[in-house]
Amino acid sequence: MTTSYQTDALLQRVLSNLHATNPQAAADLEFDLAHIEDETIAQTFTVTVKGEVVTFTSTLSDSQVLQTLRGMRSSFAQDLAAKFNRLSEKQYAWAHKLAVDNTQPQKVDNTQPSEFEALFNAFEAAKAKGAKRLTLRFEGINVKPNSNISALWVTSQTEKEQGNYGLQPKYLGKVTRQQIDSRLSDDVKEVILSASKDPLTAAIRYGKVSGECSCCGRELTDSQSIERGIGPVCARKFGW
Repeated sequence: MTTSYQTDALLQRVLSNLHATNPQAAADLEFDLAHIEDETIAQTFTVTVKGEVVTFTSTLSDSQVLQTLRGMRSSFAQDLAAKFNRLSEKQYAWAHKLAVDNTQPQKVDNTQPSEFEALFNAFEAAKAKGAKRLTLRFEGINVKPNSNISALWVTSQTEKEQGNYGLQPKYLGKVTRQQIDSRLSDDVKEVILSASKDPLTAAIRYGKVSGECSCCGRELTDSQSIERGIGPVCARKFGW
């Protein structure tokens, strides 16, 4: 099927040729197109989720959908993004479904304390101190926050999957302040819940077992760092 993303590419080629022959006409056309693009066009889609038919409305443009898919970690989203110009109607509907779900604000019940708060607080402390590439490593998994630390991405330390830049740690699921992904195995959930109760103790345990710092992944070589199970610089960055 032809998507508006393909249409945009065609329009850009037309505009480029028109600029060469009639700049004023090209400028007028760009003005008209800008006003058209400002209008929100709602599309209704139907997909089947776990045997249940779900109908939803998307006001996202194809370019917004593609950009959102590219920023998601799931292999399904990456696959849809890679062949976005060649999607079937069913795949096109799923592309919008994933993008809509990903862009909707997370509903948080602030009246209930979050059992993952300590883990989120550790990442926020590190970010506030200027730490980059935030990741904490625990038994068998890596935990990394998204850009605004509203969710934590969980990846495997042993399994790989094909990504945009080659093989990368397999994406397992995510954790929000109020919810843990149902796709995560019971063993992984147990590790996350344990780390959430006391991130420092979990980080130290990982360091002593693996010989690597939970925060930066480097080998612990200093005698004090080995004894403590974590590097002093990383510990300070995470507020420990």
